[in-house]
Amino acid sequence: MIIIALVLITVYLIDTVTPLGEPVWLLYFIPLILSYWSRRYYAIPAVCVVTLLFLIGGFFLSPQGVVVSQGVLYRFTFFLVFIGVSMILWILRSQRIAEERL
Repeated sequence: MIIIALVLITVYLIDTVTPLGEPVWLLYFIPLILSYWSRRYYAIPAVCVVTLLFLIGGFFLSPQGVVVSQGVLYRFTFFLVFIGVSMILWILRSQRIAEERL
């Protein structure tokens, strides 16, 4: 879990110094995928919530790169995709754990 937190913070720091419009926020998938293999049941939702908060914070702290409305559109699209991928991974992980118990 420490590795996931370090990767998440590193991506956030990169996100805050990269101009809006640069797709650096795609790196947030790395901690999400790492959380898939965590033994903690709520790792995926926790990473999802923290990432979404960092995504919002990164939007406000990033230097201007594109028009703000375009930056909002990019972030909102990623927001929806990230929630969807998180839900899919959590369902797959729950199924994998259920199969291992059999």
